[in-house]
Amino acid sequence: MNIAQPGPLSDQLLFLGDEKVCMYLLMGERFLILGGGMSYVVPTVEAQMDRFGVDRDRIMGMVMLHSHFDHCGAAPYFQQAYPHWEIMGSKGTAKVFGMEKAAKNIARLDKATRERYGVDERFQDILLDFHAPNLTRALKEGDRIDLGGGLEVTILETPGHSKCSITAYAPGLNLLFPSDAAPLPVMKDGGFVVMANDNLPIYLQSLERMAALSADGVCYEHRGAILGPGAKTALDESLRLTKEKVGFYRKALASGADKKELARSEIKKILENSRFGLITEEILMQVCLSMLESVEDL
Repeated sequence: MNIAQPGPLSDQLLFLGDEKVCMYLLMGERFLILGGGMSYVVPTVEAQMDRFGVDRDRIMGMVMLHSHFDHCGAAPYFQQAYPHWEIMGSKGTAKVFGMEKAAKNIARLDKATRERYGVDERFQDILLDFHAPNLTRALKEGDRIDLGGGLEVTILETPGHSKCSITAYAPGLNLLFPSDAAPLPVMKDGGFVVMANDNLPIYLQSLERMAALSADGVCYEHRGAILGPGAKTALDESLRLTKEKVGFYRKALASGADKKELARSEIKKILENSRFGLITEEILMQVCLSMLESVEDL
């Protein structure tokens, strides 16, 4: 079952944000937000938490699963609005936030998106412009976040989409939160897009780990969640697609294909057939070239 509209997904899981930028509230005795969102969804998320009666005092924190602009832009607001929340991410994310150029680029892209959607620069008297949040806890492979009531979140390091990518897994509920570390269900026909921005072979290795887990739900940060038997099917299909992509790129490059022409062909398919409105053609070109180069370097 594919769910692209925010709202309760179960007694312990609430989908927040919108179909473009998805965040999730996982609820045990304590609550945890998964996904750092973007600043433009802040008013929406606050309204959703009001609508569904979420007690902010029970929220212990937020986990950003990687540092790209469309996955961390809401964190500064929430850190200011709720100082008791832990703001968590990987050591790689902390490293990116410590780079002035990277932080400015995140701020520029987040602000441009907020202005495109006509969202004010302030909400509840807090400026929504991005500044690097202070990570109160750096997460690594095997770390656990105990939400009480038998609900625990385990962290997996899943590089490939980015060097700083981590995935959250709630084994008690068989819920996987891969952010962009797995192919995204953004195609109009329900298909997936491989976004191995950093390294395609390493992305494949991370995906193999995720596909080996028991999953009754895969909660993406773009286009919502896939629940029930479809979750395992989605992971298996994503793994097949990624292996196919690696093989196709290797064969094309071995036959002398031009990387830029091949990338343009890939981008054309994505732009014509996807519901993915946040990523520009320029960024897609960088992603496709990076994937091709990582395969070529093998």
